[in-house]
Amino acid sequence: MAQHQNLLQNVYLFKGLSAPHLDLINEVASVEIYGAGDDVFSQGDKAMALYIVKYGSVRILQKTHSGENIEIAALGTGSHFGEMAFVDGEPRSASAVAIEKCEIIYIPYANLSQLLKTNPAIAVHVYRELAHFLCGRLRMTTQDLGFAREKNLSHF
Repeated sequence: MAQHQNLLQNVYLFKGLSAPHLDLINEVASVEIYGAGDDVFSQGDKAMALYIVKYGSVRILQKTHSGENIEIAALGTGSHFGEMAFVDGEPRSASAVAIEKCEIIYIPYANLSQLLKTNPAIAVHVYRELAHFLCGRLRMTTQDLGFAREKNLSHF
């Protein structure tokens, strides 16, 4: 079994792929080690990779217009982040900072993109899963906005 295959198969993008397909993804992945407080990336950086927490935890922070950092999420072992910019090529919308010593699987977008170009079955699977995930996020955002608007209107 490939080195990171268990973690890869638990990420929604790769869930359900065959062992040989997971091996191909594993081949383009590497592991990076971060210490507590180390930046994985910063808001506004050019997005270069998808990340999966192999061990440890990471805080996702977004800087407000006033310069204050707001915690968006705390992610632990098995969590993933950084996949949205793979599709839209936009800069990082938040920062990722190691909470503690972490081992993080790093999958460069360039390598993943090349793999998807040469393996249509993997590409269809990954893009379909990404579309489902983003639809779910959009639905939650729509509900949150509706709730916030309803709450604000009830104050008048």
